Amino acid sequence: MANPLTMLKLKATGVQMVHEMPVGAAPARVWESLLDVGAWFVNGKAVKQSLELRAGGKWVSERADGTCVQMAVVTYYEPGKLLRLCGQMGMTHVPVTTVVIFEMQPEGGGKRMLWRLGTRMHGLLTAGVKQMYREGWGHYLPQLVRRAEG
Repeated sequence: MANPLTMLKLKATGVQMVHEMPVGAAPARVWESLLDVGAWFVNGKAVKQSLELRAGGKWVSERADGTCVQMAVVTYYEPGKLLRLCGQMGMTHVPVTTVVIFEMQPEGGGKRMLWRLGTRMHGLLTAGVKQMYREGWGHYLPQLVRRAEG
């Protein structure tokens, strides 16, 4: 990571993106897979991920070197339908707020789902953030779908 105390020439900006993925699994299975962040959101450095499902609950990533990062806080959820998180989502040395919304829409009589993920970020974003998050979710969402379908 770059030195967080280096002066950066950044301007406030925002990013929005939406991903959609069909999931061939029942809503209960998809919801269960979403909440098990330790099983699907692993990036090679994280050894433990946890999510407290309650308003104000934390999503925390603990690394092997002892580093601990609060990724986001649960701001709203509807069991089996929607999970909304707000936080820095890994952007720990710049003032950034990110809202991530996981929405599940039943299809095919409830035997499969359309999974929608919305990401909205605002703050002093560094170059390449949109591409980094697009690639990141492009990597993690298929893993999550495979887990739900498995």
